[in-house]
Amino acid sequence: MKIHAVTLSLGRRITWPDDFFIISNSLVYYRYDLFNFAQSLGFSTGITNTIALKTNISRNSIDNPMFPRRGSSFSLDLALTPPYSSWNNMNYETAEPQEKYKWAEYHKWMFDAKFYTTIIGDLVLESRVHLGFIGAYGDEEKIGPFERFYLGGDGLSGSYSNFLLGTERVALRGYENNSLIPIDEEKNIQGGTIFNKYVFELRHPVSLNPNATIYGSAFVEAGNNWNSQSEFNPFNLYRSAGIGVRIFMPAFGLLGIDWAYGFDTLPGQFSRSGPQFHFSIGQQQR
Repeated sequence: MKIHAVTLSLGRRITWPDDFFIISNSLVYYRYDLFNFAQSLGFSTGITNTIALKTNISRNSIDNPMFPRRGSSFSLDLALTPPYSSWNNMNYETAEPQEKYKWAEYHKWMFDAKFYTTIIGDLVLESRVHLGFIGAYGDEEKIGPFERFYLGGDGLSGSYSNFLLGTERVALRGYENNSLIPIDEEKNIQGGTIFNKYVFELRHPVSLNPNATIYGSAFVEAGNNWNSQSEFNPFNLYRSAGIGVRIFMPAFGLLGIDWAYGFDTLPGQFSRSGPQFHFSIGQQQR
């Protein structure tokens, strides 16, 4: 797989409706050149071009980036490609994958929200919601194999090729890495087009020294990942609970370890996920 990419971007802080907003826009072009590529993309040899206009609107009012006690953070990401199917006269039901996905066509929405509430003293509740959706201009058949969602585990693990394909990796503690990846057997494509995730986490500091910030946490979370809009059910979720610790040191950044228990049975398995350990590096977006 060879990839060529060009990105032009511009961002700025805005003062309306308040001083906490930032807006950024970018125009991106990706060219994926595949030859005997083994991963499930619907085709192994061919070229896919992606031209997309991306916009991010975010608002951040938290009081401390390492251990927030109050405030909130919102982020809305939107990516739009041209609606090629409006003028290419292609029959997407009968076209070969190499032709169907030669020019990627989709609109993609990502929303993240975090709220921080002080319970008593230094005990803080973090409440989070994460949503993602990839749609088509018309028939879902036009959505290709790129930019899809993988759910499960620490949200970090994955092959380099998946990273290059723009895969969105979403953590779900209590389940193995990438364990919730819908597969479209008919099109031989893996990855979801719609997901949601909810998290409630109680945090308490052990040390707030800027040179070694340490805090413990107890959390519950739930989420799921679907292959199509018709399958989406926001209440059909895989649930987990656990405890963890985070350590921030300027020399290493933010390091974390979690123990979580998955209460539900994954597709294709015969018992609940059970206990899992997860390691994390850096501040996770979702």
